[in-house]
Amino acid sequence: MGFLSRIAAPSVQRASAGAPSYGMIPPLGSVASASGAMISQATAMTVSAVYACVDRLATDLARCSPYLYRLNADGSESRDEDHPLNELLERPNDQQTWFEYDRQMWTGFLLRGNCYSPIRRDSRGDPIELIPVNPDAAMVLEAGDGSIYVNMNRIGLWQIAKLRDFPVAIPSEDIFHLRGVTFNSLVGVSTIGLARDAIGLTMALEQQASRWVANGARPSTWLKTTKQLSEVAAKRLKTQFDDLHAGYQNTGKTVVLEDGIEPVALQLTSVDLQFIEQRQMQPEDVCRFFGVPPHKIGVGSASRGATQNLAAQDQDYVNSAITQRAVNFEQRWAWTFGLDKDIKGRRLPKAEQLRLKRDLSQLLRADVMTRANVSRINILSGKTTQNEERKADALPPLPGGDRLMMPVNMAAEGSNISGAAPDGAGNPVDGTVTDGSAGTGATQTTGQGAAEGAVDTPPQN
Repeated sequence: MGFLSRIAAPSVQRASAGAPSYGMIPPLGSVASASGAMISQATAMTVSAVYACVDRLATDLARCSPYLYRLNADGSESRDEDHPLNELLERPNDQQTWFEYDRQMWTGFLLRGNCYSPIRRDSRGDPIELIPVNPDAAMVLEAGDGSIYVNMNRIGLWQIAKLRDFPVAIPSEDIFHLRGVTFNSLVGVSTIGLARDAIGLTMALEQQASRWVANGARPSTWLKTTKQLSEVAAKRLKTQFDDLHAGYQNTGKTVVLEDGIEPVALQLTSVDLQFIEQRQMQPEDVCRFFGVPPHKIGVGSASRGATQNLAAQDQDYVNSAITQRAVNFEQRWAWTFGLDKDIKGRRLPKAEQLRLKRDLSQLLRADVMTRANVSRINILSGKTTQNEERKADALPPLPGGDRLMMPVNMAAEGSNISGAAPDGAGNPVDGTVTDGSAGTGATQTTGQGAAEGAVDTPPQN
């Protein structure tokens, strides 16, 4: 439904119609894990591995600034700085910078497999603001005629004010909706819903370990005596011992025992050791659901990471965890805002289409020495100019620095650098040598003429 038609039909615009659309697991609220823990956005983010994966990915994606460009006929790119969308890519709304907005959107996407942002437009229909909405407050609705709406619950006074002019069920063309893996083409599957058992097990192990420390749930010491104790005496000794021994705050305190009672310390059993190994293994299991290499969140052996090439690790991280999400965003943005169409909705020729790209170079920026060596090689090989390399390091241009440099020992096959006949193309005649390097036919005298006994040979063309 177009913008003008929605204004002309407020009854349809305000209607909340359609059936909820689920990708596989309901995207809202909490889901129960096998361990008994209820998994939601709030509880999942209390797991250190989940928080680290989400924060790492959302932050890295947000600092890859997007920009608009056109593809030239020669394959190069020309940035478009005049399009109205450029303002949204810097200030999406009146409260957030692009980095803040983008990180919030990616956080919802990584946890729930979806992120939603209603598009506020001016009287001409041009986008002027993007309002981020928590995916738990959004529900995709399918209408009988095939049209798609998103039912939005307003949370907070700011969001209520910004969405005041929107219907409860907002048409999909007025929402930037980025979805992940989906089974019904409309709603992405909740990541924490798929990973609920892995996250729930991690939560259960964490809580169990915490309770052991706080309450002494695993007895670390037996009280041994050869005498028979009354029930009252046994309870009194247990209470006194727990008060002085249980909990991390009592570590190191001195206990005075009576009447021949001896403490017997217990050692870690094989079950205890397996519990520790399982706690160490769970973060790696969580990393698999988010596609994050474990070393990126501090999981695994430090020595293993130190022996590997850091540049190769970062490249693998960008390839496996960042690039596909960036491409998903780029294509969905172009689709939502019609970058490949003109004002009347007609598809433009490829040379006139706008595209959006995220600058991933910030994630692959090498150390100073490596960048200097790469710049030197680029300049000496004639790939880039001095000023292009200086611009990459935010340095001012140099006079005469826009010319490509060419190594002096390189020339076209079969010719020297002047373009004259190849070297050795003929023997000198009558003691003169043609100065082919000048390309003017100038001659030089060899002194006393041709060497004695030399045979004159006519020059070869």
